[in-house]
Amino acid sequence: MAYIEQLKHLIQNELIPDVEDHVDELFEGIASAKDATAEERLQLEEMQALRDEYKELLKELKSGDIDEEEAEQLYTELTAMRSDGEDDDELYDDEEDDEEEDDYDIFDHDDDEQY
Repeated sequence: MAYIEQLKHLIQNELIPDVEDHVDELFEGIASAKDATAEERLQLEEMQALRDEYKELLKELKSGDIDEEEAEQLYTELTAMRSDGEDDDELYDDEEDDEEEDDYDIFDHDDDEQY
């Protein structure tokens, strides 16, 4: 029963909120530009579909349609996907954003003694 509960927690408290935050960001970007590119519309549709898949999976978990073994496998896959060396926010970033962030890597250090 441990993996079922862990998977429920992961989906409900981390994955769905992360995807919903990204959907909100896409909506804000589209609204501020007053129009959406085909790429933005596609990304929005994909994020909404992903959110719906997570919600369906959560419903299956709550109804008991997923056993402990399957929950363990799903939990392992989802946590591995999230920890592939990427920050949660970077899972949904465009490549352009990654290039801009690289410019500031020289400032990313924990040198508290300096201050």
